[in-house]
Amino acid sequence: MLNMLLGRALWRWLDRLPASHRDADPPPAPPPAFSPVEPPPAQAREIVYPKVSRAAMGSLFEVYLAGRDRDALIAAGEQALDEIERLDRQLSHYRDDSDITRLNQHAHDHWVRVEPRLYQMLKRCADLCEQTGGAFDIATGSLVKAWGFHQGGHRVPSPQEIARLMESTGTYRILFDDEDHLVHFTAPELEVTLGAFGKGCAIDEAAERLRFYGVESAVIHGGQSTIYALGAPPGEDAWTFAIKDPRDKTTVIQEAALRDEALSTSGSYEQFFEVDGERFSHILDPRTGRPVQGMLSVSVVAPSAADSDALSTALFVMGSEAAQEFCRQRPEVRAIMMEHRSGGEIAITRIGFEHPE
Repeated sequence: MLNMLLGRALWRWLDRLPASHRDADPPPAPPPAFSPVEPPPAQAREIVYPKVSRAAMGSLFEVYLAGRDRDALIAAGEQALDEIERLDRQLSHYRDDSDITRLNQHAHDHWVRVEPRLYQMLKRCADLCEQTGGAFDIATGSLVKAWGFHQGGHRVPSPQEIARLMESTGTYRILFDDEDHLVHFTAPELEVTLGAFGKGCAIDEAAERLRFYGVESAVIHGGQSTIYALGAPPGEDAWTFAIKDPRDKTTVIQEAALRDEALSTSGSYEQFFEVDGERFSHILDPRTGRPVQGMLSVSVVAPSAADSDALSTALFVMGSEAAQEFCRQRPEVRAIMMEHRSGGEIAITRIGFEHPE
């Protein structure tokens, strides 16, 4: 979902920096131990902008950092990426040894104890499911597989198959034991998938790792579908991002200034298949078991990457009217929604954003 640009301020810096400052190449060797020359104090050093990156969760994660100590920034960035890799191993439903795979295999038969942080993630997903009226729901794994969006083989399930799978869909069919961190599924074919939540969680954990190591200015993104802005660029008030029209990936429809906030986009324009001229998006409505029709893209700004990730999917499913009502009660959430209207018209709904001049 490459309809978002990295911060313009970031690109301006990179354009004017010497080539040696634009990436995370190893720094030059330190001076000999016997050298009498002491390094300058931190406040006297120039600002540097290293970048570190790593593949995880089917995306390229990148961390852009700003500060005065290149070595410390790179070390903190690598620690943040280590945390993303750890969550990939834990949350992936493509790995046979992940906690989510183990849960899906055994939670129908008996209560399964899960790691405390994962347990809190699942509880948060259950809360979001309730808050969104089921528009966001992680207990849709069987439906995702039936439509061929898990490992390929796209197909349109019959109404009878969808009806049967709907009996094993829904977070309300998951039981939780808060005292012992136990989870149990009450439906035989129920499977959870964290595709609309896990990446945001990983970015949030990475941001917390950067804060722990004293980083005050950074941008983290996973495939550019979810971006978190930590602090602000040196000398500026916020990181500025452009939300682009996914049809041409050039026209800017909105700019978003972020400081300790996240921006996520869900869209129907990249992952889909067509049968007899009808397009089926990978974003399913958990309440019907079928792909959402009509919506083109939804971008959401929220205080955390997990929430922006989940809510971009939820608002996509809700539609513009329900989304406006949902956000009216949550002023910290902003959204841009693009949807098809009759006659080929594209309607843009702004929630919490000023219309650009």
